[in-house]
Amino acid sequence: MKNRVFIFLLVGSAVLAMAGCQSCYKQEKGSNEQAKIIKQTKTNKNVSIVGSYRDDTDGAAIAFNSDHTGRYVYADPKNSDTDDRLTWKKTGKNTYIIRLNDNDVNSALTAKLTGSTLVISGDDDWNTETFNKTKNKLNLDDFLSSKKVESSTSSKSKDNVKNSKSTNGVPGDEGLFDMPNELRGTWYLANESDGSVSKLIIDKNTITGEGFIEKLHKMNKNFDFTSYAQNHPSYQDLTKDWARVVVLSENGESKVNVRGWLQGAGAGEYYNLATEHGQKVLVIGGGAEAWVDGIGWRNRTDAEKYGKEKFNDLHYREDISLENNDDSDSAATNDDD
Repeated sequence: MKNRVFIFLLVGSAVLAMAGCQSCYKQEKGSNEQAKIIKQTKTNKNVSIVGSYRDDTDGAAIAFNSDHTGRYVYADPKNSDTDDRLTWKKTGKNTYIIRLNDNDVNSALTAKLTGSTLVISGDDDWNTETFNKTKNKLNLDDFLSSKKVESSTSSKSKDNVKNSKSTNGVPGDEGLFDMPNELRGTWYLANESDGSVSKLIIDKNTITGEGFIEKLHKMNKNFDFTSYAQNHPSYQDLTKDWARVVVLSENGESKVNVRGWLQGAGAGEYYNLATEHGQKVLVIGGGAEAWVDGIGWRNRTDAEKYGKEKFNDLHYREDISLENNDDSDSAATNDDD
């Protein structure tokens, strides 16, 4: 009898222990699931476009509401301000479509959010803009008012700057540079060393690559940007994404030369077209003689296929060594004679 009681007690203890373990497992599993949900919620929140953004360089700001509506404003220094309502829709990972309620903007805009930086681009009539997200909600009416004050102040200071001319209140600036139509579009460039392919987008007034954007402007040829920037520290921040652009003739070809707005030394980059493998390609050059630094193709496949190929009709840095060797051989032959 005692043995039976002991066995019953032992079995009962085992059942209770198993029930307790199962309860602990369920609690632990529930905690893990809850942690995953919280983590996922935080992740989704971090990539949301909802909020307000400002582009102080261009004088524009934009706000997105959670109900897929929003508002875009632009402080025009010469004409009436732009103040448009909008709707937005997510189309992919951190990519969006924006439609402005504006009769002058017929096409949808595309937006890409990377961290706190928002890049909005459109067709040829829309200048690509780069916005930074604000920590607090931005009052767009106050933003427009403040930009009007800044524009007025810049216009007054412009009159005191010798040899400067501006179309938007920024000393030395003569307006946007329009890239030739044949250079515009998306190009793919292969890295000669590791074969990786990067994308370069040339719009009407901007060049956008991986991790950078250049806003293309024309500078007054008599403007002393070095002295002005030294005496006006805020000028560098105002023009930090700008590039000054001119058309030059190098090696008998017309090329678009792009340099940093305040760049002193260095030749910058040269852009022109060539024909290789029966198609137009973008030639990007640099240095004193605009040597080839990269070739842009219209599709990724061709960039990968021809990325390491050298073309006889193009001018590479290696050509200098070959020319020097030819000169040495010629001199040696003359000495033998």
